[in-house]
Amino acid sequence: MTGSNTRTERKARRRLGIWLGFAAVGIATGAVWATGFASVGGATGANVSSPMVAPSAPGAHAPDLQGVVTAGSPLTVDWAGRWGSTASTNFFTVDLSSQANTRTFNLAFLLTNDISGDGWSSLQLQLEAVDIATGPCDPADFDGTNRPRVMAFDAQDAGVYWNGLAGGSVYCIGVNASDGNDTAGTFLRRASDSSGPAEYPTFVATVDRAS
Repeated sequence: MTGSNTRTERKARRRLGIWLGFAAVGIATGAVWATGFASVGGATGANVSSPMVAPSAPGAHAPDLQGVVTAGSPLTVDWAGRWGSTASTNFFTVDLSSQANTRTFNLAFLLTNDISGDGWSSLQLQLEAVDIATGPCDPADFDGTNRPRVMAFDAQDAGVYWNGLAGGSVYCIGVNASDGNDTAGTFLRRASDSSGPAEYPTFVATVDRAS
């Protein structure tokens, strides 16, 4: 009985020795227990800055009121000695008929040249802004009652203004016929009995949106 146990123990020790031998070889070679690995190195390739984000080129802004003002007739004065008179005249047409009537606009009538020393002793105009549904402007529409503004030529930046006019209409800027002797309106007088003035005023009309 004792001999049988001894043989069994020797066989068990041999098996353990064999497995330990395999383990030692596996550890030595890394072929049995090691997990699989792979590795590579690295190198610098291209090294440039990030390109800029290029914006789109903006298109030109189209002015909303371009072309709404057109010139009419110039100021014409008939002289009798030093007194001047003028007929009804439409200087400018401001066509806002394409604009919504919920919008409002400012109109300006401005002197653009210096007539100092050019033969005027007194110059004053009563201007109007006549509101009509559609064009063209008719000089007969001026009667002295349509938003009258008196423009005194006492400075080189002389001008008159109409503010808050509604869109959807055509506005005619001009003067009513006058004998030129109205101290509260159109008053025209030159410095000579028989000649001049050497230069007449020139004007510009502008319009901008108020609301």
